[in-house]
Amino acid sequence: MARNDSGKVYQDKRTKAEDFKSSAYTLFIVGVLGIAALVLIETGLLPFQLAAPGKYITYVVMGALFVIFIVMGISSFVSAKKYAGEAETEDALTARIKEWVRANMTADGIRQQAVFGEDTPEEERYFQYFDMLKDAVSQEFGAMNTSYLEAVCEELYAELFESVDGES
Repeated sequence: MARNDSGKVYQDKRTKAEDFKSSAYTLFIVGVLGIAALVLIETGLLPFQLAAPGKYITYVVMGALFVIFIVMGISSFVSAKKYAGEAETEDALTARIKEWVRANMTADGIRQQAVFGEDTPEEERYFQYFDMLKDAVSQEFGAMNTSYLEAVCEELYAELFESVDGES
């Protein structure tokens, strides 16, 4: 995965695929229903009458709009399929990272490696522990999207530290 230091909140590929899929259905259905409505209005099957001077301009503009909706819907289906494929790869990488961390790292091990003064606030300790976890994952798995790395490490941090701290 490429690095991304833009600071954006990470959204996993599976969620993106679902978002694109729902958008695709919405756009496609609205486009098809809109064109069908225009045809039904013109044939007189729907009881709407458009004024003669602007009637065909309205049909052209609305027809173009509905065609654009259909094209955007198809494009969203393609994007959804692409992200669904990427989601499989991402899920496998996430599982490998989590498995490796569970096998090789513990909250106590991270705490022992950290160097603090006695009056170091808890927030600073969190950030140093979190950075140590991120660095370990990056060293083992190479450079990856920063927001993805942080999202996975947040889950792992909670799993490592909060389960241990909750038991004490």
